[in-house]
Amino acid sequence: MNEFEEIASRGSAERDEVPRSHSDGFNAAFNRALQNLDGQKYAGEELTVRYSITVSENPGGVGQYHVTFTKP
Repeated sequence: MNEFEEIASRGSAERDEVPRSHSDGFNAAFNRALQNLDGQKYAGEELTVRYSITVSENPGGVGQYHVTFTKP
């Protein structure tokens, strides 16, 4: 992602909100990004989906899951 990409929406989920699997964490973050998306503004447009994580300090591992929708 660079400074020229327009962020359409973001969603995040904490690891302790989705204790079963990494895919559950990304699904929760994706659903939140969809809820935050302005559907009227981006209707009919193609958006890029970016998945990322925040690593926890101790003992290490995933602390948060993030999904960002950008306009390419």
